Amino acid sequence: MYNKELFDYISRGNIEKSLYATCIFLIENSKIEVLEETLISICSHIGTFIQIRDIIKLNDIILSTRNIIENDKITISDYLILITKMCILCNIYNSSLVSKTGVLPLSKLREKIIDIFNIDSKLSSNGIMKFEMIIPPPDSEAYLLSLKIISSFIRIVRVIEDVESDNKDGIDLISIKFKNCFDYIIRKKYAIQTRLNPNECDPIYFLWGFIEILFQHEDFIHSYYWLFCNNYKKSLKAQRVGLIYGCAVAIIFSYKKSSSNSWNQNELNVIHKTKEISLEMIKQVREDLKSKNLLPEPSLKEKKEKFRDEEEKTNKSKLDGINFLTSFIPKVEVVDKNNDTYGIPPIVFEEELKTIT
Repeated sequence: MYNKELFDYISRGNIEKSLYATCIFLIENSKIEVLEETLISICSHIGTFIQIRDIIKLNDIILSTRNIIENDKITISDYLILITKMCILCNIYNSSLVSKTGVLPLSKLREKIIDIFNIDSKLSSNGIMKFEMIIPPPDSEAYLLSLKIISSFIRIVRVIEDVESDNKDGIDLISIKFKNCFDYIIRKKYAIQTRLNPNECDPIYFLWGFIEILFQHEDFIHSYYWLFCNNYKKSLKAQRVGLIYGCAVAIIFSYKKSSSNSWNQNELNVIHKTKEISLEMIKQVREDLKSKNLLPEPSLKEKKEKFRDEEEKTNKSKLDGINFLTSFIPKVEVVDKNNDTYGIPPIVFEEELKTIT
């Protein structure tokens, strides 16, 4: 189960409160699994609204989240930097007109993607062999449907390969349409049995299988699937379905890598400041908990050993950097291009003083 309070702080882009709450998790340590589940849920949340112009940032977050979960050692700065990046990316879209994937009525969603599947395209015998692990038996009702989905997706890949790299609007529209296809298939609840998951007919396994067969060599794409599967159970599907939506955009990005922008200088300044103050912040939070009798002595002793090596690297207070973090407020100027609800304008960042209560 994820922590709702921390999830809300991050999804609202509140850097200060997100970092403070994360420090509490790191100090307590016993609830680290809840923290990890919250990180995965945030990745999924971002996946529901991410656009290709910012997908490289989500890819960075996805890889960092996986690395943190796989690493047995708690590195304070890694956690806090990741949280900061998540807050920045959530803040970019909080005031924009981007529609979240998964909320459009199915009838309207069908209108947006039906052209993808209307074109008659065949899957060759070699193609059938390549995807045999996710294609149902020939006598299955979903056999022809699975062939249609696979051949249509392959056609999208071929189309994106032919699009000029400087046609960013065209690439953006294709990525949105591709993501909508995943959304429609999942919410339509087609029953597609695969050899990868013979006991499951949920189409999300079929879609992940398609991704893994074609793109498992791309570490940043595979990491979306890795996070989805980490300690997975059916009750977590709603929390994690956004990972496959974000992955769909990442697939298009893998063919047109110039279509996305990395962290800009303002964002990097905030990220670097978080790294500078991370050790002092954890010390401050620990002292706060101790003063309120919320930090039992045994827990403090357990954590001293884990933090000692990193704490020795700093010998002066850098807590004044908190003011820098709390004053960083991303701003988005929204322009409705041709009444297209998916049109995303260039993102403008400003530094502006603001008191966070």
